[in-house]
Amino acid sequence: MKIVLLILALCLTTNTALAELNVSGIQAVHRNGQTFVTWKDVTEEDTGIAYRYSLYCSEHQITEARLAGLKPVISGLVNNSAKHYGYHMFVKRRLDPSLPMATIETGRKPLPPSSGLAVRTVKKDGNRYYAVVAFDETGQRVGQIELRQSATSDPVAERVAPIQPVKTGSSTERGRYAKMVHVTGTKNLPLMVSLHASSSRGGPGSDHGDYFQFWGRPEWGYRDGLPWQFTVDERDFRDDGGRRLTLRARETLARPDGNGTKETFWFGYYCIPQWAQHKEPRAYNFTERRMLWLTDWVKHRYQADPERVYAEGGSMGAWGTATFALRHPELFAAVYPNRPRTIQQGLPTLVKIPPGSPVMMGDGKTEFYERMNMVQFVSEHHEDLPFIGWCCGRHDGFASFREQIELVKALTAGRHGFAFAWNNGNHSTGAEPMSRIKRWYPPRSFARNQSYPAFSNSSIDDDFGTGEMDVLEGGPARRVLKDGNGASEGGINLGFVWKDVVDEKKTWSVTLRNDLAKDEMTMDVTPRRCQHFSPRPGERVTWFTSDGHKGTVTVDKWGLATVTRVRLSPDHETVLTLKY
Repeated sequence: MKIVLLILALCLTTNTALAELNVSGIQAVHRNGQTFVTWKDVTEEDTGIAYRYSLYCSEHQITEARLAGLKPVISGLVNNSAKHYGYHMFVKRRLDPSLPMATIETGRKPLPPSSGLAVRTVKKDGNRYYAVVAFDETGQRVGQIELRQSATSDPVAERVAPIQPVKTGSSTERGRYAKMVHVTGTKNLPLMVSLHASSSRGGPGSDHGDYFQFWGRPEWGYRDGLPWQFTVDERDFRDDGGRRLTLRARETLARPDGNGTKETFWFGYYCIPQWAQHKEPRAYNFTERRMLWLTDWVKHRYQADPERVYAEGGSMGAWGTATFALRHPELFAAVYPNRPRTIQQGLPTLVKIPPGSPVMMGDGKTEFYERMNMVQFVSEHHEDLPFIGWCCGRHDGFASFREQIELVKALTAGRHGFAFAWNNGNHSTGAEPMSRIKRWYPPRSFARNQSYPAFSNSSIDDDFGTGEMDVLEGGPARRVLKDGNGASEGGINLGFVWKDVVDEKKTWSVTLRNDLAKDEMTMDVTPRRCQHFSPRPGERVTWFTSDGHKGTVTVDKWGLATVTRVRLSPDHETVLTLKY
């Protein structure tokens, strides 16, 4: 009898504990293709960091009996998961009531402290119920399913639709730069996508511009509904032709364990997504996918000129500009990586990478390091790519000078539009040569619907050497360029200025000069991004210059007509014309 009473007492105690730790106040609202489920965490105390939450979904009301047959649609949500992006990345910040919570609807107040938030993207129209369940550190469920507290009592009408960010701040109200960067609503402005450098501590983002929060779709992360933010500002760039919009997004991911951050290199990361069917980790370009969507959304929302979209970034932002933006000519007209890796060496990961095994992309077929080799990418893509202007120090420390040289060679062989400048600096001082790139190749010079001359083999190019390294005592970290290996500073394709491009079906011409020419010089010229001029492979094209030089060239198998050794005199403009 005593044993029976003891068992009953234990059951009553357990049930009481479960009841005390119930999720409460569940609400679900659907808008713009996503359902936002909010609740109050099981406790507001510091001990709440030990609990994790899972979201369940069903076409029928969720009860204790029905829960056993369901799998969570989102799992592993930390306490205070409704904390504003950037403040949710560390335990102490999530527990600080003075730091902001997320706002899930434009014009509404932020969610209250100790709120949980799960955002589910709808894949199919329907009416659905939701429930939230808490788990302790051992993975054991705590609390019970309670209607109107941890489970919705009424169905949510869901419809597939494009997701929409939530605007939480206006450029006219935010920060001391409000007047300088306010968005005027002017249509057809250029748009610059600015990719930030390493920022591993997270944070809310820019303190000026229109401010937005949004929650990602499944294909943008290891789980559905990951939070993100971005800003859009507008300012005057007089040295580049007037006002321009700038999109500034953050790429820093909160670690799934709820305490720390993970940088994605503007690529993504290696993991097993919660929504995946495969069991082995793969490298997913989550950040790239999200940035493609976001750039397109901003372009349409602000009615930017779709032909004048650019990308730039320094350090880690340069890696993204080179390995992400360069591969999207359908979107970007020109890209400006400042100290990039052109052959990516690292891989962000949420799991341990098996030693010796190939790292595959999300498709399970493509090898990650081959995919992230932009020298190989350029060599294999002969169509019009975005113009790329970049710089690097010869002793960068993160990006080798050798890989910069290899990219120059690949771009030259493919007759792509590019310019490269360098100095003898490190990862910090190596940023300085970008001013030389922007001087002769500002963004205003490029548009996706506008032809331009691509230069190669300029006779005034500086010698970049071979990029060979000596290893000093101390191991691979102590590597320096061999003595006498190329010019300590210089550039490729610098000094060129062009105007009056004629792009017709049978004729292409351009007026050229070079500001750095001290004597007669030569260079190769290839019409790029032609809208009308389109000779066929193998066809003969006649060319002549206003200085009396002429000849013929054969169009290569990629449809490119390159005139070699075009002559230019100092302080003199030359008109080059091609006809067929």
